[in-house]
Formats: sequence, structure tokens, C-alpha cells
Amino acid sequence: MLRHILRRLLLAIPTLWAVVTIIFLVVRVVPGDPARAVLGDYASEETINAYREQMGLNDSLWVQYKNYIFGLLQGDLGNSLVTRTPAWDQIRNVLPHTIELSIAAIILALAVGIPMGVISAMKRNTTIDYVTRVVSLAGLSAPAFYIGLLLMYIFAAKLGWFPAVGAGDFSDPWDNLRRLVLPALTLGMVETASVTRMTRSVMLNVLNADYVRTARAKGLVESRVMREHALRSAMVPIISLVGIFTIGLIGGSVLTEQVFGRPGLGSRLVGATRQFDYNMVQAIMVVYAFIIVIVNIIVDIVYTYVDPRVRNS
Repeated sequence: MLRHILRRLLLAIPTLWAVVTIIFLVVRVVPGDPARAVLGDYASEETINAYREQMGLNDSLWVQYKNYIFGLLQGDLGNSLVTRTPAWDQIRNVLPHTIELSIAAIILALAVGIPMGVISAMKRNTTIDYVTRVVSLAGLSAPAFYIGLLLMYIFAAKLGWFPAVGAGDFSDPWDNLRRLVLPALTLGMVETASVTRMTRSVMLNVLNADYVRTARAKGLVESRVMREHALRSAMVPIISLVGIFTIGLIGGSVLTEQVFGRPGLGSRLVGATRQFDYNMVQAIMVVYAFIIVIVNIIVDIVYTYVDPRVRNS
């Protein structure tokens, strides 16, 4: 088990290096002059040249890349071109809000999606199955921003149960939870629909497997057959889907954070893009890449507990 984890960690190193390199190059081929964008159109050429020299923008691409990689190895994501302060100082203030939103959406999707998918598969071609399929299809079809605005209108504007915008302070858990509910529902409903459909599809295949029929023939109660035989075999593709959508949730939180006015990596990325602060843009994208690699490693580790054959493959 330890060797499997170490192998995954070692494989993550070249992956991160390749992603960081691509991010560095992509950010720098974007048209426009970051110095002029930051200082404004009325800044003199002398001021712009001095700013470029100060921020290292006049260095060759190779020198910039070398300095950037050495900085990353020392935990330095660079400085914002706008505020001239360390990018990490701004990222660490908003990162917890993005992480808590993603985790809440994942928990909601698993807690609702898996039971709905299992029940739908067990009640195949019944009214329950038809209703579940229609609801999950609606969840996949509705845009996240529309769901967010609808929830905001009903539960914030009309009923007044939850705040419409902003994120709570972690020092006040109750206020933080109230402000988290609507954004988490917005993100979670989309993934719930996907988890439900995937669970139903996989369970339909598993329920017809020989080992499930054998378990029933032995006289095991249906709940035990579902829990110990059918659902456990179905968990590998479900975990794979959850891993994929976890990555999508972290990136997809951009729109939700904008709708609900929440601080987060998404909101900060949008602001940095508008200001042409490509140092901040690449810092945020590197943090995204790191999170994605960590999520993939966690998913691989969970695989080994659910299905040891994955570890031995």
C-alpha cells in the first residue's frame, strides 16, 4: 500500500512540472502589455520601462521561466503585478472559501446521488425510476447560474431563509453555514444528477452479475446483498466520476462565486484577468493544478481500499 502511494506521488512530480510549464507559456502568449494595462494608457514610456525592469518583464523568456521555477521550488508563487505583494498572501485568504464550497457540494452529491441511483436501479421501470431519471436529467440540463439565481430568488428574496450574497466568517460557524447553503446547493445539484445517473447505470449492470444472483441464492437479505456485493463493486466507477467532478467543481466554482458574490479562487481569477495581472493568474492556475493532482492521488488511494485489484494492476 505504501509503495503504491509513493509511486503515485512520484508520478505527480513530472505531471506538475509539465502543467506549470504550460501555464507559464500560455499566460505569456496572451496578447497585450501587462505593464501598460497596470499603469494605464497615460503612463509615460519611462515609467512603463522602469516598471517592466522592476517586475522582471524585460528579461528573456528563459530567464523568467528559470526564476519562476526556482521560486516555486522555494514556495514562492511570485508577486502580483498590480499590488506588488506576494500572490500567495492573496490566494490564502480566499482559498478556504473555495475548498469549503467544493467539499460541501461533493458531500451533498454523494449523500443524495448514490441512494437515489441505487433505489432507481432497484425499482427499474417503475414510477420512482421514471421520476428519478427526469429529475437527474433536469439537473444536468439546467445551467449552474440559472439554478443559483432561482435558489437565490426563492430562499433569499422571497422566504428570507438564507443570505443572498457574501461568505461568512469562519469565526462564526452558524453565519458561515447559512451563507454556504445556497452556493453548495447550486454546485451540488449538478453533480448529484451525474452521480445519480452513473450509480443507476452501474447498479443495473451489477445486479445482473452472477455473484449477486449467487448471494441471493444463499438466502442473504436484500439489504446485505446491495451493501456488501452490488454497491461495493459499483463504487469504482462512481469514485472515478466523483474525482472528475471534484476537479470540475473547483474550476466551476468561478461562476457560482460570481453569482453569490463569494470570495474565492474563481472570483480572484476573474479579477486578475480583468486587470491583466498575469502573475496572479498563473499563481492561481498553479494552485488549481496542485489541487487537481492532490485530488487524483486521493482518488487513486481510495481505489485501493474499494478494489485491491487496482493496486495490483
